[in-house]
Amino acid sequence: MRKTITTTFFSLRSPVLGLVFLFTFHFSPFISIAQTPSQVIQKVNKNFSKVSNYSCDMLIHTDISFIKMNDIKAKIFFKRPNKFKIKAEGILLLPKQNPNYMFAMLSDTASYTAFKSGNEMVNGVNCSIINVLPLKDTADLILGKFWIDEARGIILKSNLTTRSNGTVLIEHFYGTNAQYALADKLIFTIETSKFKIPKALVADLNSDSDDDNKSDAENKTSKITLTFSNYLVNKGVDDAVFK
Repeated sequence: MRKTITTTFFSLRSPVLGLVFLFTFHFSPFISIAQTPSQVIQKVNKNFSKVSNYSCDMLIHTDISFIKMNDIKAKIFFKRPNKFKIKAEGILLLPKQNPNYMFAMLSDTASYTAFKSGNEMVNGVNCSIINVLPLKDTADLILGKFWIDEARGIILKSNLTTRSNGTVLIEHFYGTNAQYALADKLIFTIETSKFKIPKALVADLNSDSDDDNKSDAENKTSKITLTFSNYLVNKGVDDAVFK
């Protein structure tokens, strides 16, 4: 006896298939796909790439126990591809890692390898921790560690191990220019004993024989706070400024 096997196929008009399509369409936007370290960094680079030029005011506050300095006002100018200028009256006490240092370094993606080492909360934001290792031994940076807000593509904290200034911790705070990855405030925590002091201050320090001051320089960390205001982004900067 021949048996008849009946197979049922759903047409496009099938209400069951319609429900399947509806279910998939409704919930697919909530599927999360993890970003690679390169993609996370690329989002930061993309934000800063929106900046063709900018200028802003900067206030420099130093908190170094053996150096007494008043706050210094300065002006910053930037123009692509790599023109950068700080104008100020008086002695500038700044880490080598200026406000644009990280953008210049991270944008050169062929100069380093990146890997993720986990997640951590920074100021209430869940950040990806991205580590950067330079491919050349001649680079000033030995290791870079960045806490990045993936959603906004901004760095909230960075820890740089360098040949020139030892370990530098930087806290990043943002305001209305976060879409450009431009911070309103940067707080640098530096190793006092490894920080290079301008020559104009060296003579004054050498003339001070206070052993406590020398101990401070050898054992403590210090802070330098940069506060930015009056940003003018993509409004044009004359080349004459950089001469």
